[in-house]
Amino acid sequence: MKRKPIVIAAVAVVLLSLAFYMWLPGSAPPGQPPLVRLAPGNLSPFTSAFDADANLPRVVLLLSPT
Repeated sequence: MKRKPIVIAAVAVVLLSLAFYMWLPGSAPPGQPPLVRLAPGNLSPFTSAFDADANLPRVVLLLSPT
């Protein structure tokens, strides 16, 4: 039964790779402002960017793990 440790190791490598990928900071496409992690202390840049162009449609997407 040498196959079981190989499968466990492969699954562990995939899970570690996925965790490392999710840990890395995101990036925005060229020509767009950089991504910002929102917190209670830094909402003013978001508010000013959201209110900047009243003629353009605006969308806010909130994701929750629950």
